[in-house]
Formats: sequence, C-alpha cells, structure tokens
Amino acid sequence: MKFFTIVAVFAFVAVAAAQEGIKLSEEQKQKVHTLGAECLTETGASEAAVRAVGKGDLSQVDDKVKCFAKCLQGKLGYFENGQVNEAVVQSSLGKVVGEEKIKAIQAKCNGLKGTDDCDTAFLLHKCYVAENASTLV
Repeated sequence: MKFFTIVAVFAFVAVAAAQEGIKLSEEQKQKVHTLGAECLTETGASEAAVRAVGKGDLSQVDDKVKCFAKCLQGKLGYFENGQVNEAVVQSSLGKVVGEEKIKAIQAKCNGLKGTDDCDTAFLLHKCYVAENASTLV
C-alpha cells in the first residue's frame, strides 16, 4: 500500500502537508506505511476501500474501515481511550500545518462521538479532513 494513501486517509491533516508542499521525512513515511499495513492486517479492512477513502470516496466505508481509522490513529498516538489525545496531535501535526490551525480544527472536531470507538475515530477523520480542506482553500 502506498504511503500517501494511508496518510491522506487517516493521519488526520496530512492532506494539508501535501497541499502546503511540506515534505515528511523518509522515517515518517516508513512509520505510517508500516503502521498502516499492520492495521490492514489487524482489522481486515479492504485495501481498496481504504484507498477509496483516501480519494474522498466514502461509498465503501464499512465497520472494518472505521476500525482501520481507530487502529492507525491509535498507533500514531492520536486516539486513545475513545478520544483524541490533543497533546500528541498538537505536537505532531501542529508542526506540519501550524499550531493555530490544528487548535481550531480540534475545537471543531474533538468532541464528536460515534456509536463505538471505531465510529468515533472515523467521524474524527472526516471532520479533520473537512476542516482542513476548508481552512486551506
């Protein structure tokens, strides 16, 4: 699976990094690629469905894809105990898109709750992507 598909899908605002022309290090790319592959195996999510989400197509989203979101966000330290780890997200993604942008996105998205942790993680993903896109246009 390509690194950029994984990042675009579930590393919250990594889409902003690409739009802003910010490059991730090879180490960061490898980490997300490895974790994404682990999460595909652990959740049984369809690679095609994950790729589709990365392109903005949510038509293939099922519970496994939602759990993929939870898995990857958890492995990155962004999601734990059913909620966003704000400090980790700020520390990690604030450097990429700017601290004020990430705080504004967190203020709009972090209170979302789904029917379970997988659903919550996916709702958070959708919100972060939507807010990121609207703040960069």
